[in-house]
Amino acid sequence: METYCKVLIVDDEMLVRQGIRHLLDWESEGFHIVGEASNGKDALEMVKSFQPNLILTDIVMPVMSGEELVRVVKGLYPEIEIVVLSSYGEFEYVRSTFQHGVADYLLKPKLDANSLLAVLKKTVQGMPAFRHMDFTNEKGQSVDYVLDRLISGYAMELEGAEINTHLPYPYFVLLVVDLQDSTSSMKRNEEWIEAFLKGMVQDVKQPIVVHRLSHQDSHIRFLLNTADAGRMDAIHLAEQLVESGVRAGLSFYAALSKNFTQIEELHDVYTHDILKVLDHRFFLSDQQLFFADELVEGVGSGDSFDSEAFTAELNHQEFHLAFQRLSRYVDSMPDRLDTDMFEFKSFLGHSLFNIIVTLLHFHFEARTLDEAKYEYFRAIHEAKHIGEVRALLAKFLNEATDCVTGNKTNSPGIQKILMYLDEHFAEPLTLTEVAKQFHFNPSYLSNYFTIHNKEGFNEYLNRIRIEHACELLRDSAQFTISEISSLVGYSDHSYFTKVFRKLMGTSPSHYRKK
Repeated sequence: METYCKVLIVDDEMLVRQGIRHLLDWESEGFHIVGEASNGKDALEMVKSFQPNLILTDIVMPVMSGEELVRVVKGLYPEIEIVVLSSYGEFEYVRSTFQHGVADYLLKPKLDANSLLAVLKKTVQGMPAFRHMDFTNEKGQSVDYVLDRLISGYAMELEGAEINTHLPYPYFVLLVVDLQDSTSSMKRNEEWIEAFLKGMVQDVKQPIVVHRLSHQDSHIRFLLNTADAGRMDAIHLAEQLVESGVRAGLSFYAALSKNFTQIEELHDVYTHDILKVLDHRFFLSDQQLFFADELVEGVGSGDSFDSEAFTAELNHQEFHLAFQRLSRYVDSMPDRLDTDMFEFKSFLGHSLFNIIVTLLHFHFEARTLDEAKYEYFRAIHEAKHIGEVRALLAKFLNEATDCVTGNKTNSPGIQKILMYLDEHFAEPLTLTEVAKQFHFNPSYLSNYFTIHNKEGFNEYLNRIRIEHACELLRDSAQFTISEISSLVGYSDHSYFTKVFRKLMGTSPSHYRKK
């Protein structure tokens, strides 16, 4: 059995990791990449799972730096050798890592295949387990290396005979399993799925070769090579895999590509078919197995959301129309493929926020809904499927409807008074004049206002006047401060300045200069 030096690549930039992976035909040189991590913390988890012999790590990374990773790994696993990648300005960091026992370092700007291979071979030859191994490359490019570069989009000169030896049949199907488990379970699940598929192919009608490709993030990828033009055996394999995964308690999605006959199509099939179906599974029916050809043939689309009409309905307090509009749009989303999941979630969170702000503006009792908004936003962000979002929206709209139909701010009377003040704040309002407008005794209105609103009459009126004054000071340089005081309802400029300073902690002139 051939022995490889197992390598773990650690860098926070995916393009750098991919570049390193494709610099060499690793296995033909005696190395095997067991995993990739974007920071030191994830790398430590992978060290436990994959037990690499050598780590190739960046220095500056989020969460846990390469410097700390070196210190921890050499303390817990002194037999693992580490090669550090650095930029020109990171010499002090590199020197620190040498104190903890790194084997060597490479400058990123000068990184090429020859220098990387030289450092790797020099490092490995000092390791007892590989001291007597011959690391000269006499095997040519391996099939794994060729397929890995093809699926990553690199052009390759194919050695047809070697490819045909491993993959002798005319049709290819790409099967991708998207894990929902943590990174630490990747290796175990890869091995379990590969063993399951290779066990199942013994019972199918047509011969199938199962070839595991390199994984990409949470995607475990298999190339199925078959003589079945109808790919029914490949579909049967995928269905059995999903059923067995469910019984085993595994959480994953699987996607099966259409048939293709040219191995050079591997990258396009992965990016255009498989990634498309996996990216849109949020909007698809609640299932675990998806077929890319069905997705391509039946692209779903629908009407766009009329945001202007929605906003107008909210502003005119036609809440039932606004709520119905939003609900109909979200109900239309299952099986639609014309919307990005992240854009949709952002749109929905923004819509819910607008509803809450509008309810509060018109003095409906929506404080409980306002306090719960971040929990709604979190739940929408974490939702795995459109069905979860529809249930969340229904719950939210039920609560919002209760605010509109039965829970205005304690009484219809106070809402009308607050709205009157909002609309007439620029006029020289007094408690007596407003009481006369609503046929109240001034003393009764003062008590009524205090009981049914958290602020007293004058406090509320001053606050909304000063809020409008702040807007004018920020956005309307053509008005003097004296003019602004009149525009927001103060006939006495000095009194305006006194109230402004009390509420804002600074004078109007200083506020304008900020």
